[in-house]
Amino acid sequence: MIDKKSANYLQFENLWKGVTPKGINHSKKDTFRSRMKSSCQQEGLEFSKANSYYIFSGDSKKLDSDTIMKGEIKVSKPPRRYLRKF
Repeated sequence: MIDKKSANYLQFENLWKGVTPKGINHSKKDTFRSRMKSSCQQEGLEFSKANSYYIFSGDSKKLDSDTIMKGEIKVSKPPRRYLRKF
């Protein structure tokens, strides 16, 4: 579940809407959404606001049950992306 009062979510929401101290910046909004769309495509997820937040918050990079840390390197043999359950 997404905590809509957390600082991380509020920052994401401002970037998603393109809110700046001077007002709304449409080019910042478009740039951020474009970055999120490409990140979703690289992860094999459908582009949506929820999936974009999932990637932005770093939850997609957390260790899975089949991932082992060797020093600073993550070693894993996860299933294919289309078979993953998030």
